[in-house]
Amino acid sequence: MRIVPVLALIALPVFAQTPVPSPYVSVIGTVQSVADRVLTVKTDKTGDTTVKFDDKTSFRKIMPGETDMKKATPATAADVAAGDRIIARVRTENPTGLPATTLYIAKASALADRQKKELSDWQTQGVAGTVKSIDPAAKTIVMTSRGKDVTLDVGGNVSYERYRPDEAKYTEDTFATILTGDQLRVLGEKNADQTHIKVEAVMSGTFKTIPVQIKSIDAATGQIVATDLASKKPILIVLRPETTLKKLDDQTAAMMARRMNPTAGSGRGAGAGAPEGRAGGRGPGGPMDISKILEQQPVIHLSDLKAGEPVVVTGSPAADMSKLTALSLVAGVDPILRAAPANGPDPLGGAWNIGGGEGPPSL
Repeated sequence: MRIVPVLALIALPVFAQTPVPSPYVSVIGTVQSVADRVLTVKTDKTGDTTVKFDDKTSFRKIMPGETDMKKATPATAADVAAGDRIIARVRTENPTGLPATTLYIAKASALADRQKKELSDWQTQGVAGTVKSIDPAAKTIVMTSRGKDVTLDVGGNVSYERYRPDEAKYTEDTFATILTGDQLRVLGEKNADQTHIKVEAVMSGTFKTIPVQIKSIDAATGQIVATDLASKKPILIVLRPETTLKKLDDQTAAMMARRMNPTAGSGRGAGAGAPEGRAGGRGPGGPMDISKILEQQPVIHLSDLKAGEPVVVTGSPAADMSKLTALSLVAGVDPILRAAPANGPDPLGGAWNIGGGEGPPSL
């Protein structure tokens, strides 16, 4: 007679470990339109869907980035509009047919304000550099920033984003994907001399800056077939709508060339008598702020480029360097490339990023 209780004791833990299906599913995304108590929503993962609501739906307004739903405040159906972010709790058995029980709303205006503040924080407080070493066990990264080593403590609650060239944007990521040689931009608590940062957020990416000579241009696809002037190998440059195109005016290009080599344009030959220490944009009067110079140059269009012209591109390369998705392209660089041939095909040492410093060129 004791068999049944023993079997019951054995079976209970098994039953306790069996997952119980949730009666609800969460629909997360951006509202595209609102009509007849139906929201068209562009979800983060599965594309467009619809969410219904009725008089029993509970509407709650929440600030962007807030994870404690208890801090949500009462709202109404009239508060939902296109551009808002939502989290809708809908019954699993028919998520597009049954009305949501609860609908959390993050207003588009609040999202814009938060994004504006975040951009300001990245621009004014962010520290950029190149990964020198990674210690996964200690959860630390050493990066080189403006000529000095900076130790990054990533052992706390850190948000990670990485640049995806196929999407031309940064998306959520993890510590594990960061590699030696990557470019980083970080936010966090700094010590007095900025040699140690307790990191709160990381933006990472693999970027390269290379000079190329254009062979042909396909304006319809936004692609340039070129020759990499460093490797002498062919490379496909893919331009996105977000790619920044600039051209150095003649006066600026000549000035930069003279800073690289004071004899440039003097008739003594581009490389003749070039003093040492001109690489990296240094010359008489100290280092140039290349990114600031580039920001001040005029914007151009793909139609302004021509075959045979040398340009410098910065972007995310394929592993075999057969393709590079460009974040920026700088034309009018021929005087600079010819001014200091002893420094190789990239005399500025990769310092061509438009507003990017040593970190990711585009935020």
